[in-house]
Amino acid sequence: MPPAALPSLTLPDPSGHPHPLAQAWADGPAVVLVGHSGCDTTRFTLPFVDRLHRRRGTGTVLVVLQDEPDAARELTGRLGLDVPVVLEPAPYPLASALELTVVPTLFQVGQGGAIEAAVEAFQREALEEAARRLGVAGPLFTAGDGVPVSRPG
Repeated sequence: MPPAALPSLTLPDPSGHPHPLAQAWADGPAVVLVGHSGCDTTRFTLPFVDRLHRRRGTGTVLVVLQDEPDAARELTGRLGLDVPVVLEPAPYPLASALELTVVPTLFQVGQGGAIEAAVEAFQREALEEAARRLGVAGPLFTAGDGVPVSRPG
């Protein structure tokens, strides 16, 4: 059975600087997406997670990529992402602790790292709920986005 809270690991950013995951939820709710640059659904989801980060009212949005630094930098640059990114190197301690089998997986995190929701793949409603929790004004998605209800990981 997966843990009830995200582990308080420290993971490097693409430049190698350490970042304690617990900083993400230290001051309020957080949204944490775990993905991989080689996953089509992760690449599809990232611009919307970045939109969530840019428009958030409170809380933190964080992306954990199971990638090498060069791959993460290339992906974030190509997509023009502003959302903070950390890397989870092999043997994937976060994924192991959470018993992840699908990327992307989106976590809504509360006080003390408590996992309030975990959603595999792309689920539009899960991102809309995350936006509401973080105080994002207005809808996260527009009619022009052409976003499906879900997309498998």
